[in-house]
Amino acid sequence: MRDNRELMRSFMRRFHGIGHLRGYGGLKILVLHILSEGPKNGAELMDAIDIMSHGHWKPSPGSIYPLLSKAVEENLITKREDRKYELTDAGLEEISMFKTGTMCHSDSVEGILSEIDSNLSYLEDLSNEKLGPHSKLVETIWQKINRIQESVNSPGKET
Repeated sequence: MRDNRELMRSFMRRFHGIGHLRGYGGLKILVLHILSEGPKNGAELMDAIDIMSHGHWKPSPGSIYPLLSKAVEENLITKREDRKYELTDAGLEEISMFKTGTMCHSDSVEGILSEIDSNLSYLEDLSNEKLGPHSKLVETIWQKINRIQESVNSPGKET
């Protein structure tokens, strides 16, 4: 499965966080978005959402499969013979307003800091096995954060 967490973060920012995506409407949009990348079965869709939300949300089969049936009835997706679902033109049109393309970046200090905070929370949850090989980069980032903190605490510095 492709690691598309960055794309999903960008997609979710359009809704101001995952909390707004829960429920049929949000789940439908997520499923259609994932299917825009290629055909998947229900289990693959549940796993993709679990990965994209960093384990914060994995829809149940009782949520996914009725949604898939309804989306087939609405002609948003089709079910192939291999039991995978794929997006129809109508499904693509349904999600076209949510397309993010490349990562969108915050244009305010508050937005940038919020994004950094979210990414740091993710890094805190990683095992040393995954994060350890990047210790030099972590040290470089730590030094930059210290310089920024010093700048913030320095009276009279103009920006």
